[in-house]
Amino acid sequence: MQVKTITNIILAEDDIDDQNIFQIALQEIDAKVQTQFVSNGRDLIKLLAQCKPDLLFLDLEMPYKNGLECLLEIKSNPVLERIPVIVFSSTTKPSNIQTAYEMGAHLFFIKPPVYSDYLSSIKAIFSLNWEDPDLVREQYCVNGRYTAFN
Repeated sequence: MQVKTITNIILAEDDIDDQNIFQIALQEIDAKVQTQFVSNGRDLIKLLAQCKPDLLFLDLEMPYKNGLECLLEIKSNPVLERIPVIVFSSTTKPSNIQTAYEMGAHLFFIKPPVYSDYLSSIKAIFSLNWEDPDLVREQYCVNGRYTAFN
């Protein structure tokens, strides 16, 4: 099975340090990947009207529109609904994880505190089969409960 090549990513994240760490990790993984950053949900929705990324990393806590509000808007738009969405958050609350998946996220990635873990996780996320994002999501559902990527 051919794994989809990731060439363009959007990171919706309001924390500049998290944006910088993500960019450093991407440079180590594949410097050719184009990354666009937005720091709030309103700007994310505007950007998605102009371009459709191979992957969208979506923080939950952002100004103007939080991640769940953005997710709802993306999944209710026929042009955007197939974009693979990875919720990218610090939260470990099972209820937040479950809600994100139920609202249409394809993966829930808890930001690791150690850079080497962060880097290996991003590499592993890139190696998932994004040709069918729904199959990726199904891997993280056990007995009706969703779990975070690890």
